[in-house]
Amino acid sequence: MKAGQSNFSKWRQCLRRVLPAIPLLLAGLVALSAPVHAASEPRSGTASIRTPDFDETVAWYEGKLGFRLLGSRNAGPGRRAVLERSGFLLEINEADHILQPDSDTTAGIAATKVPVVTLLVSDVDREVARLGKAGVDILQPPQDELDGTYRTAQIRDNGRHRIELREPLDDPARFHPQGR
Repeated sequence: MKAGQSNFSKWRQCLRRVLPAIPLLLAGLVALSAPVHAASEPRSGTASIRTPDFDETVAWYEGKLGFRLLGSRNAGPGRRAVLERSGFLLEINEADHILQPDSDTTAGIAATKVPVVTLLVSDVDREVARLGKAGVDILQPPQDELDGTYRTAQIRDNGRHRIELREPLDDPARFHPQGR
């Protein structure tokens, strides 16, 4: 084998490994280029969750919360998908373990103690009513925060992840359907 053919073979192998990651890298660059906001103002961003029920979880976020799949690929021992909703990017990683049931929680599965995802919505009450009819676990019904800035509720995804829904009350301009 000639030296040139060997280098070509190495480049081809390298490209085979790198090309499937490009959609995920682009999604990450979009997230990194988002403007930085004060910590007190929740804005579109990114989050990453792990689940043993990869296909079911991707379908849940698409069907129940209206996320769209940007890309999916095999990532070593599991799969990885990037979804988007109103500028918010969610990375779902397949975990190789089973979540342990907890008899003291809704449906026998412990929800995370704090939300892993916060989504801005235009009407929390309407969104919670819609999700409740769709069979989603409501962990905290809609309520106004003490300072009157947001109305919030918390739900649980198909696994164990707590999701906070927030509706801006004092300034409707804080809600941007496109995440900007």
